[in-house]
Amino acid sequence: MAGHTAKSLFDLNILGAEECVKIHDGVNTLGSSLDLDWLLRSAVVLAVSAMDAYFHDKVRCRAGKFRLDALPGRFAELKVPVRELERWEKSKRKGNVLRQWAVEELAAVPLQSPEAIASALKLVDITRFWNTLEQANADREALLDRLNKLVKRRNQIAHEGDRLVSRRSGKKLRPISPEYTEQAIEFIRQLVDKIEAAFPD
Repeated sequence: MAGHTAKSLFDLNILGAEECVKIHDGVNTLGSSLDLDWLLRSAVVLAVSAMDAYFHDKVRCRAGKFRLDALPGRFAELKVPVRELERWEKSKRKGNVLRQWAVEELAAVPLQSPEAIASALKLVDITRFWNTLEQANADREALLDRLNKLVKRRNQIAHEGDRLVSRRSGKKLRPISPEYTEQAIEFIRQLVDKIEAAFPD
């Protein structure tokens, strides 16, 4: 990963979310009559996407560090097509092949829900992830609840146009504020920082 870590890539990716908030604030000060809340919604989607990419990168960065005879349980159980054995045999850098297998395993898996995140990290021997990250039950439950709510809101924006869906709702947009958006971005930043402290590469 030539000079990048999961954290350094996250820092680059989260900038898009932060820039959306800055654009929103800047254009808003000009007294625009446009509906600028879409910039805030975009920032929420980008922030969760940065987190998702971070977990994919965390797996990718760690996956190539294992030997075939010392793979973590879940990684060792990956089903690899027989045709991949030729790639393994020809490769001088076996870690690259292992990394690619892990990437392919998770290619279409969103790493946003606590369950999906914990499952993916088991590939690279990070077990009991949420318990290690937040040892106190009440704090862990609060963290997971906040994450689940944020991912739900991201999905409402991305899949429902952030509109109310009940029959009598008039399909009105859900409200969103700069404060909510900034808090969401900060929550994800703090979560990633906490992960890096507990599970450095």
